[in-house]
Amino acid sequence: MSHPVAKTDFCDALSRFASGVVIVAARTPEGPVGFTASAFSSVSLDPPLVLVCVGKAASAYGGVMGAARFGISVLQDKQAWLARQFARSGDRFAGVPLAEGQGVPWIARALALLECRPHARHEAGDHVILVGEVVAVRIASGKPLVHYGRALGGFELDVALAHANATAGASRVES
Repeated sequence: MSHPVAKTDFCDALSRFASGVVIVAARTPEGPVGFTASAFSSVSLDPPLVLVCVGKAASAYGGVMGAARFGISVLQDKQAWLARQFARSGDRFAGVPLAEGQGVPWIARALALLECRPHARHEAGDHVILVGEVVAVRIASGKPLVHYGRALGGFELDVALAHANATAGASRVES
């Protein structure tokens, strides 16, 4: 099979898209498993669905895909070290503070915590798109961790623009 776009060009183009960063985690009989993802999105409000793309070669693949529930922790800007740790092999949970109270591993002090049950799975090349139905949520305040240009960093809100949008009642981006 030939690919009309070079892999490096494809990766370079996608690195220009800023995205949030999450940790996806599940409990297995052997212990918790998890990985860093930036391929995460909302899908539906009714029912509440989100998606995350799971690499088939990822060490956490079997544990996350086989779990009855999985957790998604939306990282804040001070948690870049967690994104790096969960992107490497080894004991990803070493020294990681976990939030209490749910049956899935959640990262403490994350901006948002979602507990999901699998809703659908879709094959997509070397990944599987895992759609989860959100069954529990916790929300905190802070600034998001952003992945852009193969780097992790913070996000600065344009306060004047946010105020103008709020005043005008704008809740969506116009094209």
